[in-house]
Amino acid sequence: MKKIIDLLNAFPFKILLLIIALNLNAVISFSITDEHTDPSFEHPPFTLTVENLKIALENAGVQHADIVLRQAILETGWFKCTKCSLSRNNIFGFWYKKKYIQFDNWKDCVDYYKRWQDRHYSGGDYYVFLKKVGFATDPSYVKRLKSIKGI
Repeated sequence: MKKIIDLLNAFPFKILLLIIALNLNAVISFSITDEHTDPSFEHPPFTLTVENLKIALENAGVQHADIVLRQAILETGWFKCTKCSLSRNNIFGFWYKKKYIQFDNWKDCVDYYKRWQDRHYSGGDYYVFLKKVGFATDPSYVKRLKSIKGI
């Protein structure tokens, strides 16, 4: 028993354990944060990109995700606007009482969109639905959505 304790207390052995722990930690960190390899990734990817948004829309079960993705791109100017709802993590421009709704992160906004969609959308042409429900006041909103390419 004393030999085992002496071995555990030995400086080179402690260094070896530290190296193994650091390498193991790096592998674990990579696998946990790489949302692209795990489609069931539950935590919000913190970087708002087209690819991360596609994953989040799919994970949330949002219908017509390709159109909804275009909505986010249009509402935020490809996620680069500075004077829009994006500063409130509101990537779809949702309003309440003449103010943008504030979200803790953009993934929460995706979840809100899913709940909104479940309450209001009952099937059919999604572009017609968006016009009918008055999602945007711009009469060319649907045309602008359809013009977004490269996603």
